[in-house]
Amino acid sequence: MSAIAGEVRNWLVQCASMMDMFSRITPYFVPSVRMTRRSPGFGRMSIWRMWQRCAFIFVLLLPLNSYAAEVSGLYETEVLVTSQGSNERSEAIRMALSEVLIRVSGDRNTPKVAALQGLYKRSLQLVQQYRYRTLPRVDGLRNDQGAGGQVAQQTQALWIRFDPAAIDQSLRKAGVPVWGQVRPATLAWVVIDDGQSRMLMGAETLLEPKEVMQQQAQRRGLPLFVPLWDLEDQAALRFTDVWGNFQDAILSASARYSTEAVLVGRLYQLTSGWEGRWTLYQGNTTEHWQASAPLQGEVLAAGVDGAADHLGRRFAMVFDESQRSRVKVIVKDIHSLEDYARAAQFLQSLDMVTATQVAQVVDTSVTFTLQVNGSSSALAQTISFGRTLMETPAVVNVEERSDPSQVPLWTVPDEPETKLWYRLLP
Repeated sequence: MSAIAGEVRNWLVQCASMMDMFSRITPYFVPSVRMTRRSPGFGRMSIWRMWQRCAFIFVLLLPLNSYAAEVSGLYETEVLVTSQGSNERSEAIRMALSEVLIRVSGDRNTPKVAALQGLYKRSLQLVQQYRYRTLPRVDGLRNDQGAGGQVAQQTQALWIRFDPAAIDQSLRKAGVPVWGQVRPATLAWVVIDDGQSRMLMGAETLLEPKEVMQQQAQRRGLPLFVPLWDLEDQAALRFTDVWGNFQDAILSASARYSTEAVLVGRLYQLTSGWEGRWTLYQGNTTEHWQASAPLQGEVLAAGVDGAADHLGRRFAMVFDESQRSRVKVIVKDIHSLEDYARAAQFLQSLDMVTATQVAQVVDTSVTFTLQVNGSSSALAQTISFGRTLMETPAVVNVEERSDPSQVPLWTVPDEPETKLWYRLLP
């Protein structure tokens, strides 16, 4: 009941904030808002959108119906255990902490950082919630059968959620980069050759290998997608194009999915195991690596790890509290309260944004003043990963209608301020 009450309380706080803004922006939007007998549906839509935003969605290795690259659940994970004993729970929490540190920083070496070793000694203090769930028994599988023929206790999973603020603060204090929840969406073209045939991973093909990549992408917090591999894809791309890693053909076929990065994997079976060649295309950069292992799943996981490693090194940022800046973000094409809420919630979700306030409203443009830990260029880069705002040319002669009384409380005298221009995507 307390959890439900908390959710309701959070929703009411957001509603109150939205209604406060509605009183300020209504004069500009009322002409375009049609109040009909179906207007109560707006409330249902808001609840639905908020539920979607709060849902546990690390990764969707499914056909792309959405381009969102906002990753939630970064600070929680599950660890397999055989009992609910305190000793095993403590060890599982330490294992979970390592996974979360890797996911949040984007670097597999983060758990080895000397300045972070103290976290493991107080790992229990970092836990916000934990709970157990019993895994379904699989016929034919036993766990640690003893000499007397007794089967050990059924395997369970321990779900753990750590305190995000404490984790972020520890990483920043140690000078370790933090990779926010808005991350580059990555499209994976993977062909597997088992010695008898070649198959490309798609919506309805190579389901087990796809599950392996899904689990590893979830561990790394990487928004990874696979192509539909429908008639349109098959007309644009051939197996040989992927197997030969023909960049122009692959990137041309990937354009319909509008992801920030493209991962290409080619796996083939050898007598000693599996070999994989991987390539990541992101912007103007290209990265190559190889992996070999006895099991196919290990090579698939190495492909996901390589992509997460490269993207993490490029986009995770070391936050310096002394490099605080104030940025005005002007968003046009806001025609309704729902449009405003979508833009505002997206900006508020960015990790480097510590405070937001509306500075002015001009026709269908809203200017948000943001307090940012970092530079305006870093903010622009982070915004570009999402699918909510698109950058537009700067407008220098915008009519000012700001209220002088609405100067942000956290404004620092002589603090540098820059402006970024965007339009709200449909």
